[in-house]
Amino acid sequence: GALGRRLGGTRPAGFSRGVSQVLAEPMAWNQAPVAVTTLPNGVRVASRETFGEVSSVGVFLNAGVRDEAKDSAGAAHLIEQLALTGTAKRPKAKLEAEVESMGATLSMKAGREQTSYTMSVLNSDLKQGVDILSDLVTNPAVGNLAKEKEGILRKLDETEVPTRQVIDDRLHTCAFRDYALGFSGVGPFEGIESLTEAHLKSFVDANYTAENMVIAASGPLKHQELVSLASSAFGSVKAGGPKPGSTKPYFCGAELIYRNDEMGPTAYIAVGWEAVPWKSPDAVTFMVMQSIIGSYKKNTGLVPGTISGNRVINAVANKMQVGCADEFEAFNYFYKDTGMFGFYIACDEVAVEHAIGELMFGCNLLSFSVTDEEVERAKRELKCKLFSAPTSAEASCMELGQQILAYGRGLPPAEMILRIEAIDAEEVKRVAYKYLNDGEVAVTALGPLHGMPQYYDLRRATGMHRY
Repeated sequence: GALGRRLGGTRPAGFSRGVSQVLAEPMAWNQAPVAVTTLPNGVRVASRETFGEVSSVGVFLNAGVRDEAKDSAGAAHLIEQLALTGTAKRPKAKLEAEVESMGATLSMKAGREQTSYTMSVLNSDLKQGVDILSDLVTNPAVGNLAKEKEGILRKLDETEVPTRQVIDDRLHTCAFRDYALGFSGVGPFEGIESLTEAHLKSFVDANYTAENMVIAASGPLKHQELVSLASSAFGSVKAGGPKPGSTKPYFCGAELIYRNDEMGPTAYIAVGWEAVPWKSPDAVTFMVMQSIIGSYKKNTGLVPGTISGNRVINAVANKMQVGCADEFEAFNYFYKDTGMFGFYIACDEVAVEHAIGELMFGCNLLSFSVTDEEVERAKRELKCKLFSAPTSAEASCMELGQQILAYGRGLPPAEMILRIEAIDAEEVKRVAYKYLNDGEVAVTALGPLHGMPQYYDLRRATGMHRY
């Protein structure tokens, strides 16, 4: 007991809840807080006031690939392609002319779980910007399908999708094979040619509803002004009916291998573990773990990998005196009820086994032998990555919209720093042991894979062999 008290006395006292809440308050750091208002129909309106001349406003929807059904796979992709083809009120030529005359930018992106329509405008044009977004979202251009379908399908066939994107997509297909979260986001889409306007309308009606919608804006604007604009533009959006019950997507430990020895010397591999949702208490620890493993690209960056202080990068860059990967990157995907943590590798065909071995070993060490120095370096790098990201109004608006959908509130930078600072090596070991050690893995790979370990060996590699 006395020893415990003495040891306990050497630890720095944590902040009390009251103190940490004050420190996390943006106004304590002279930063504008996020203001959120919910309209009577359930649409949430969020804004963050910044300096400058440009405001960015967006409509963010809790809808994406995972809301498709088996018979409507590819609907989110078609809606994304049709988004800017004009509406009944604004045909394509008129829409383009209106956006150009304002000097604005307009974009639409459909993701696995979230969809966004964003527009950057001069502050004097904010009302017109909200009106255009309202038109695009409340009257989506599904009626243009018959006219545009052939061009969209041809583009889908001819467009070269980056390999990294394809591997990520197939990893989700492998891991969440029995759920819509595993449906493809980049194609090919089975049966997409038979999708009709009715399929797309049904998808929009079910998902473009008031409770799924967030209007977010960042720029030199007043929150009340945005609320009144949103009320007139989106106040008539109907709430959706009761959602059918759904279960958490089951993470399936399996492999999906595309071996092709003719496609050149580079093999592409991704391995993923089941991780945690956005709101999990362990989510920030996973972000730090991603930073501990880090990312590497041969012959780029300020510090050569061969003398890197990152254990995994150092081991990969020095393997067999020549290195065993051209690049690798740890990744983290958070969703509303699950997540995925893992790594992506691009390496030479003769180094496949070495590269996978080093990365699997690095992920194993998170459960057993993480040092405080490693964790401090990872925390520094994570903060640097989070707070040196683009600071434009558009980037700020995208971040705000995503946060409201994910957390139901804006996340103050000071709070994020406090949450990162609270993590130490023991916490990393606890979380890694709980979720990664002896856990199921999903594996997908493409290219010359004659050195690829058997799935059985990869599954065994998720634990330490101790004799």
